[in-house]
Amino acid sequence: MSIKKIIRYPIKGFNGELLESVLLLPNSTLPGDRKYAFAKHDNAINEDSPSYMKKTNFLALVKEEKLSLLNSELNLENKILKLKYKKEIIFVGSLEKEEDLIKLSTSISKFLGFDLEKKPRLVTDKSEYKDHSFSDIPDKAVSFINLNTVKDFEKKINQQIDYKRFRGNIIFDGIKPWEEFNWIEKKIKIGEVEFQIFRKTKRCAATEVNPQNGERDINVPNQLYKIYGHSDLGVYGLVLNKGSIKTGDEIKI
Repeated sequence: MSIKKIIRYPIKGFNGELLESVLLLPNSTLPGDRKYAFAKHDNAINEDSPSYMKKTNFLALVKEEKLSLLNSELNLENKILKLKYKKEIIFVGSLEKEEDLIKLSTSISKFLGFDLEKKPRLVTDKSEYKDHSFSDIPDKAVSFINLNTVKDFEKKINQQIDYKRFRGNIIFDGIKPWEEFNWIEKKIKIGEVEFQIFRKTKRCAATEVNPQNGERDINVPNQLYKIYGHSDLGVYGLVLNKGSIKTGDEIKI
């Protein structure tokens, strides 16, 4: 049983970034995961002291499936973001310059067909700690996806399912489908790092979106419930100690 891919999502709702290795800290997400989010125009988030808010306050695939068609490249060192739609560059700029942030909001609004009077704005943690993640759950955690579980689901519905629909951080294989649910309230170890697996991942309408074409083609939560009696796929783990993990690392129970 080993890691096949490590993925972080610097901007909530946008495409992920493959990592070969990563240094994890206790009680934290992958560094830079969901570090940014596009708050809806009427969301009065306090960037100086951000706290957990439901995904409905932000741009997300739940409502905005066209986000899956954008390719984002964000350098977390110099904060330069490039957004492409197919071969067209729709934005390049710094996330630390106010004039560029205004252009970014306008570009996203035009792409999604929004009223320019109701432009979303990019938000991040501007507090002293700068460690907030705009995750779907209140806990700072890492999400796991078992590829064999995805394959089992594929067989049951007789349709191809891209694991990217589930936007997991650690993609792995080597165990039976759904066996990861037996990890709840147990510890696993990867490389130097221990994780406390503490909850299943309930799936929402975001997983209906095909990441290849931006279309809602499979009602994943509904199909999961019809076949398995629940709408869960994947698990969350809390990082218990500082350490590094890398692609190919063995996962030990």
